[in-house]
Amino acid sequence: MDIRALDRRAVEVTGAIIDRLTDEQLDLASPCSEWTVRGVIGHMVSNNHGMLAKIAGQEPPAEAGLSADPRVDFRETAEAFLVAFGGDEAQEAPFELLGVDRTGAVAQSVHFADVLVHAWDIASAAGIDLRFDEDLAEAAVKVVSRFPEELWGPGGAFSARLPAAEGASAHERLLALTGRAPVASAA
Repeated sequence: MDIRALDRRAVEVTGAIIDRLTDEQLDLASPCSEWTVRGVIGHMVSNNHGMLAKIAGQEPPAEAGLSADPRVDFRETAEAFLVAFGGDEAQEAPFELLGVDRTGAVAQSVHFADVLVHAWDIASAAGIDLRFDEDLAEAAVKVVSRFPEELWGPGGAFSARLPAAEGASAHERLLALTGRAPVASAA
């Protein structure tokens, strides 16, 4: 499946979770130990701003910040991201990630996996049961499995990988691969 369609689905899954949040739930602790739910949303909004600037050939903003309603910020920046990366030209455009030249399609695959996994973080914090469609989770496992080793563990983007049970679903393997306990605990 095309990364653009996968990313759109991930944005919709995540957006649907974010849209359900109350103002009070925005300040709950998240499984990302350094962030509240608002912080996780802010991370995704910041990534959207940064990637939008890069694809437009501009310097990423130093600090984008959130408005009074991060739910709106997520929807607006995610939709702008999907539009900007929607064409074949953007997919083939050079795009620097972690100091290495990649393509827009590779950048979008990272966006897809990041947004999808953070849907689980937010849902878990808010006590919302979320199970990814297997094809979506399997695609994200393939993307995340290609990330450089230095992204895991202390100082990395992810906690250390967790073991996945034999016969684990793609959903469970994705969570374990990104250092998340496969079973959400209600907040």
